[in-house]
Amino acid sequence: MAISSTFRTWLSRFNWLGLVGALGGLWAAMTPSLLPRPALFEGIIAGLGAALGYGIGTGMSAIVRRFGVPEAGDNVKNAAWRGLYILGPILIAWALVQGVLWQNDVRSLVQVDPEPITTAIAFGALGLITFAVTISIARGLRRITRFFGRLFDRYLPTGLARLLGAGVVALIAFWLFSGVLEKVFVSVVNSVYASSNAQTAEGITAPTSELRAGSAASNITWQSLGAEGRNFVARGPSVAELSEFNGRPGLEPIRIYSGLDSATTADERASLAVMELQRTGAFNRKVLVVAGTTGTGWLEPQSIDSLEYIWNGDTAIVAQQYSYLPSWISTLVDVQKASDAGNALFSAVYDAWSQLPADHRPKLIAYGLSLGSFSMQSAFGSASDLATRTDGALFVGSPNFSQPFETLRRTRDSGSPEWKPTYQQGAHVRFGGVASDLGKPSGTWEDPHVVYLQHASDPVVWWTPSILFKEPDWLAEEPGPDRTANMRWFPVVSWLQVTVDQFVGVNVPNGHGHNYGPSIPAVWDAVVHNPDWTQTDTDKLTDLMHHYAIE
Repeated sequence: MAISSTFRTWLSRFNWLGLVGALGGLWAAMTPSLLPRPALFEGIIAGLGAALGYGIGTGMSAIVRRFGVPEAGDNVKNAAWRGLYILGPILIAWALVQGVLWQNDVRSLVQVDPEPITTAIAFGALGLITFAVTISIARGLRRITRFFGRLFDRYLPTGLARLLGAGVVALIAFWLFSGVLEKVFVSVVNSVYASSNAQTAEGITAPTSELRAGSAASNITWQSLGAEGRNFVARGPSVAELSEFNGRPGLEPIRIYSGLDSATTADERASLAVMELQRTGAFNRKVLVVAGTTGTGWLEPQSIDSLEYIWNGDTAIVAQQYSYLPSWISTLVDVQKASDAGNALFSAVYDAWSQLPADHRPKLIAYGLSLGSFSMQSAFGSASDLATRTDGALFVGSPNFSQPFETLRRTRDSGSPEWKPTYQQGAHVRFGGVASDLGKPSGTWEDPHVVYLQHASDPVVWWTPSILFKEPDWLAEEPGPDRTANMRWFPVVSWLQVTVDQFVGVNVPNGHGHNYGPSIPAVWDAVVHNPDWTQTDTDKLTDLMHHYAIE
């Protein structure tokens, strides 16, 4: 089959081994990861994977030429190009179709409807655009590098000139991304989300109860709470709802929140929160929860409300804001603020709590979801510290870099998988995706109970920079219940896949990805058990939590 002169001219702009590498990169990119990917994300990853493969192929070709390996003859070259011309489209189509099938396998595991095979067309179109843009950028950078290389070649040896040219381009790129673009990005997102933080959601009004921050009796003003702080103190089950659910008179839960505008520093906001706890009589309640917030300052209603239902309102929950940016942005720019806030708040509450008589103080519980889990864990140096300074802890969907979370998993008992590790025979700390997992380790579960909830399909838990060049244990092991066995590790590509998965972590049904809500009632009962609470109550509350909307 003859290749048209037009197509031959266009194709000659590419490196043959690079195109072979692009096919391999495309196939790797289409393999499944933790969660179903929307067509846009799948297409972007496909294009980036192909571009990465092309770069590897062209690099190998350059190395071969560098070592003086003789080129193949024209007949061999023509045959190789003809073979690629015929097989290339077939292999591309196969990779795209197989990608849809792999995605449907993941969708089945997380209880999402399958997509039609024709979705492969969208994958291919978006992938081609991404590939073309990426290659164009790479070629532009190469031209700039060559320009500087020729410039320096007038004064330096050729090898050194080229190296210096590449260094100059790298420095310029670093300056643009870490300097100019980062500052512009931070400025824009701060402006956008500062406006959101100043808004009050429809139907949310300042509480009239003295047991809430932001009320007329509070030392913390309503406006200083921020959007999510106002949501937190204004919502939650009423005394009537608690009483009806439990069949006996309930108490009004205490909710204290210190916003970014409530005080200047994390320590000052923490001190203000403790003053509110003392003002409201929070230290006389049966359970006191110190909660870490997500990047926006959000606290998940399913988790907070569940605890209040279980204890019939005899609770106090305190939190403070450290940012108003979404968690993925906060992780980039506010992670130290999250750590400082968690440490300051728990330390301040613990100092006040520890001064009370042991038999006249509430159970002290640490809690956090997602980046809020990282924030609250920052107050503790180890599992021993957790066991010493709390009466229990619940950390849900912890980011991989959280401590002591990362250390506990890394030093897990031999033979236990990373997706469901056992630590010191489960003496205090236990891991699981659902409450039934918590009873699995051998040995007695001693007080206090510390629980880490983590789904095998939660990208927030499993993402880490090391995936770039090293296969993680959880991926080398037998998969957890909602992770596909077809997921494979590829350098860089797997990191891209899990990175993208984080953006769709809550776009799957409850019980998968980063959605833990309905598991919370049974887990709270395991962490801090109410003697008046029964399994029937847990089932009833779990059903109620299923009907909560994910915000």
